[in-house]
Amino acid sequence: MKTSPRPVRQPDVISFDPAGFEDACADLMRQVNGDFRPDALIAVPTGGLHVAEAMARSAGDRLPVLSMTCRRASTAAKNRLAGLKALAARLPRPVADRLRVFEHALLTQRARSAPAAPYIFDPQELSRLRAWLSGAGGRVSLLIVDDAVDSGVTLHHVLEAVRGLAPSTAEIRSAVITVTTPRPLARPHYALHQGQLCRFPWSLDA
Repeated sequence: MKTSPRPVRQPDVISFDPAGFEDACADLMRQVNGDFRPDALIAVPTGGLHVAEAMARSAGDRLPVLSMTCRRASTAAKNRLAGLKALAARLPRPVADRLRVFEHALLTQRARSAPAAPYIFDPQELSRLRAWLSGAGGRVSLLIVDDAVDSGVTLHHVLEAVRGLAPSTAEIRSAVITVTTPRPLARPHYALHQGQLCRFPWSLDA
């Protein structure tokens, strides 16, 4: 059922321009369609929404894209680093890459050591998902989409929430561009890269 992600060791950071990002999302969609045909894409904003929309475009815009925002403990830390990222955008790319690797290690460590806290979902997004599911039938296939899995905590909570909303006969899988850590709490069914950091077109240090 699962497609093994392609192991990539170098470089430490892959930078996607808009065209390269579209190609990567099309590759991910083809990987998914190798053994799974989703009826809808459930995107985890912000990055996951960009990925899901690009995947839908590669499929001819035939797939609905639904958002499912999940607030996590590291969001505040990431916001505090926004100024550093903006500065990094003006630095030589090798230096910016090293800063990105450092940031990833810092945030991943914080996520592992942070005490358990409730995860909050957007009520309007949950309502739209319920409405879509009510008209989709019982044997629906859903693909949860994000840009990256780090600790895997966000994906774990989104999977649990979708399972709680969808009928028991639904098939639910997940897909990301990259898995950045070796043992995430939840591992996606599909990933283009393993152990690889990615700089996307919307990244503050792009």
